[in-house]
Amino acid sequence: MGASVGIGGLIVGISMLVVFSMAYQSINAQIESGIERIDGAENPIPTFTIDNAVVWEGAVVNVTVSSVGTNYNGGGTVSASGATGSGFSATYTTSSGGVASITILTPGNYTSNPTISISGDGDGNAVFTVTRGQYIYANLTNTGSSEIAFESIWISVDGDTLTQMSSIHSSMIADTLVSYDRSSIPSTNWYTGETLYLQWNDVGASTNPTRMSLTVGETTLGTNLG
Repeated sequence: MGASVGIGGLIVGISMLVVFSMAYQSINAQIESGIERIDGAENPIPTFTIDNAVVWEGAVVNVTVSSVGTNYNGGGTVSASGATGSGFSATYTTSSGGVASITILTPGNYTSNPTISISGDGDGNAVFTVTRGQYIYANLTNTGSSEIAFESIWISVDGDTLTQMSSIHSSMIADTLVSYDRSSIPSTNWYTGETLYLQWNDVGASTNPTRMSLTVGETTLGTNLG
C-alpha cells in the first residue's frame, strides 16, 4: 500500500514537472515573440516606390568654354538651340569680362548637339563645346514609417555594379551626378513621405539602359526605364 502511494506520488510529481516545463516553454515562447514584435516595431521594414523612371539618351552632360568672349558680367540667360529637343537650362560665371564656366541645372534631351549661347550679356562671342550622354530621371518616395539613411540606399542599372546613394549625394555638387528637390535643405536621410527627384548620369557600363533598381537592406524594387 505504501509503495503504491509512493509510486503514485512520484507519477503525480513527474506529471506536474512536465506541466510546469510546458508552461515555462510556452511563457518563454510568448516572451520571445513579444520581443521580436517590439524589435520589429523599432526597426520596421523599409518600404518605398519608384514613381516613375525614364532615361534620356541625348542629355547635355557637359558644356566647356571654348572662347570666353568679352564684356560679360553674369546678367544674361543661357539657352540651347539648333537641335531637336528641349529641357536644357544652366547658369554661368564670369572672370575678367569673359565667361569662365557653365553649370548645368537640367540637361534636357536632344537628338544632336545643340548650340549653347548667352543672351542679354557680353559681346555674343563666347563659344561652348557640348558633350551629350545618358541621363536617368526618377521620382522616388519613402512610403514607410521611418526615415532611411542615404548610406543604406543602393542604385543599380541593368544589374550593373551597385552605387551607394550616400556617395552620389555627397558628390552631387562637384560632379552634378544627382540632385534632390529638397528646397535646398541639406540632409543625409530620406524622410517618411518624402519624394526624391533623381537626376543621374553615372549609369555605369550599360548603353541604352532598360531597367533600374533601388535596394534598401533586404528590400529591392525594380522598374523599367521609359
